[in-house]
Amino acid sequence: MKRYEFSKHTADVAVSVYGGSLKELFTSAALAMFGVLVSKKQNRPQADLVEVAINRSEESLEDLLKAWLDELLFYSSSRSLVLRRIKSLDVTEEAMEAKVLFETFDKDFFEPGQEIKAVTYHELKVEKVKNGWKANIIFDV
Repeated sequence: MKRYEFSKHTADVAVSVYGGSLKELFTSAALAMFGVLVSKKQNRPQADLVEVAINRSEESLEDLLKAWLDELLFYSSSRSLVLRRIKSLDVTEEAMEAKVLFETFDKDFFEPGQEIKAVTYHELKVEKVKNGWKANIIFDV
């Protein structure tokens, strides 16, 4: 199963993300967002990693997915961090808990992509599909 695919959208970046489970869906969404923000030039042999705990409870899956991406975007934009790995992630339809490893952005190892100003509610949708889960997300760039 593909993790994500981008589609054309006026002045924004639209993406559909997929996962066999909610955990996979939230992972795919994080990977897609960081795929917009940066691209890797080369592997970094050693990097100082920053571990962050993210715990959220929301009223809907759409709110929960947006909160997850908002948290990741906050660390990326405010502290110049790049997602290295999701160490742990537990997701239900009402809450999520994660431990995420970030590394600092270094132009020798990363190429900057598009700046994401916000994760929007516009057309945000999470739905159960035949093979698991699908979400549509639009990033304001």
